[in-house]
This record gives sequence, structure tokens and C-alpha cells, in this order.
Amino acid sequence: MTPTLATFMRALLTPESSFATLAGLRAVAGSDGLPVLRRTTRFVEAEILLHDARWLLSMPLNAAAAARIERTASRLGRMRAPWLAPYRLLPAELRWSDAAGTQHTADLVLQALPAGIGFAEALRSEPAERLLAALDTLENELREAGVAHNNLKAENLCWSGGRLLPLRYHDAAFGAGHDADATAFEALRESVAPRTSAPLEMHDVAADYDALPAELTGHLWASHTFEGLICVEDETGYGFVDTHNRTVIPARFRWAGDFREGRAEVETDTGMGLIDRTGAYILPPEYEIVDYDPAESRIRVRRDGKWATFDYTGRRLTPFA
Repeated sequence: MTPTLATFMRALLTPESSFATLAGLRAVAGSDGLPVLRRTTRFVEAEILLHDARWLLSMPLNAAAAARIERTASRLGRMRAPWLAPYRLLPAELRWSDAAGTQHTADLVLQALPAGIGFAEALRSEPAERLLAALDTLENELREAGVAHNNLKAENLCWSGGRLLPLRYHDAAFGAGHDADATAFEALRESVAPRTSAPLEMHDVAADYDALPAELTGHLWASHTFEGLICVEDETGYGFVDTHNRTVIPARFRWAGDFREGRAEVETDTGMGLIDRTGAYILPPEYEIVDYDPAESRIRVRRDGKWATFDYTGRRLTPFA
């Protein structure tokens, strides 16, 4: 069972009884005095202060995201690189009880926030040539290490000590030949390039942490548009609307991810599954983890602790093992 955003908020307000090793943390609060949360479809995070240092504390919102951070933290933990801000998995760190009083735990990720400034602020204070050189250096270092960040954009970069450090490695991929960051680096270079006709501006259309769009009223939360559909959270759960805020798939899921290549991961009280754009199940919601890879049109599925691979149509390709 994965915790909810409300569970995470309660934990940040009562750290002494909610965390295994982070009992002394203090969450950065907003004007209302409550911890400031930032979320995507798969993660929620908060900036915290612990031992006089700043950290990002992230919680996966579904089982597939939890499995991904476990793999990522394991690979990054064996690396020692100047571009790597420490990224640590904290097993069973969060502790909470459900409505029936059953005790649960969940893994969290703790990432150090380097002393420095954000990329947008660096654009205003640093020469363009210096930033472009730093982008070249980071791109070469990631390529040589066989790492693709896979979510590289302005808010995921920190200018620290005369270099750029990436944050939020949740979507990282590993292996030689990865070129997934090439487009992101070109977009960052375009934002740095000196402009003579207009003041320097930032245009980040893929910002995962934006507030609820003004036109999408009546929802607790909304993602961005993916393949013409927008994942939203209502009182009844997660569902999908079109760009005119018309319901396409009713909000009936405990959690749902964005559509990618016509498929979206979902979670119900019975488990995780995969749906198509009509809301029909490609894989029924009866698995512990459903991890869809749109690049390969393959689905990794876990049941009773064993893994199998399915194709795009939901046909099983390998036995559970």
C-alpha cells in the first residue's frame, strides 16, 4: 500500500512519530504555516532542514515509482562524480496507519540541496559564455558516466561552485549510448544564448510542478496535457479530462499516471493496471507493480514478488520469475 499526499503532509507536521531517522527535520513552510509540497503524477516532495543543511525529501505516489527510485539510488550510490548531488534511498522511513489501524511503512528519497542558486537566477547573474561552458561540461560528464537524467530542465539544475548540478534523478537511465538528454541540453543552451531584441526570458513548457491551471477548475490537482488528455485528482480519485476540462475517463482510480503512447498506469484498491485512452484495461488492476516503458512498448509487471514482461497489447512475453 502506497501512502497519499495527505499522509506525507501529516508526517511532515509530526516528524517525531512519523519518520524512522528524520525525526529532527523541519519542513520549509509557506505563508499559511504549512509545509510547501510540490508534486508530479508520481512523486511529492518537500524541502526540509536537517542538521543545518537543506534537503529535498521525496515520496513515490505509486508502487512503480517506488521500484524505480530503488534501482536509481542503487546505481547512483556506487558513483563518485562532481556532478552528483547525493541521492539516498531511505528504506521504510515513513511510518503511518490506515483507517483500520494497520501499520505501514514506505521508502523515501533524500537528496542534498547544494549551496547555490537556481538556473533561472544564474541566467541573470552569470555571463552566457560561462553557463554554456558549464552545460557542455555537464553533458560530457553524464555521457561518459553512461547516465541520462531524463528530466533535465531549469528547475532541476543548481548553479553551485561555478558549475551546474542536476537534481531529482527519479527518471534516470543507465547504460552506454544514452542520448535522452540531448534535446533538453539544446533547449537550455537556447535559453542561455544572449538576446539583443528582448530581455532574457525562461519558457519551460514541461514544468511538472506548476500550480493548478486556471482553466482546469473544480479539481484538487491537475497534471499537464499529454496526448490531449490531462490527469486530474478529484474527491473521488484520479481520472482524465480533455483540454476543455470535459471528463473523458471518470475519476475512479486511487492513482493514475500521464498517458504515454496511448497507455497510462493506474492503481486501484486491488492493485496496479494499465489502461488505454478510453479507460479500458490493457492489464487488469491486479498486480503489485506495473511499469510501462513507452520507448520499447514493453510493460514490466510484478506479481507475488516475481516479474514478467508484457507487450503493448497486454500479451505476456515471459513467464513470471
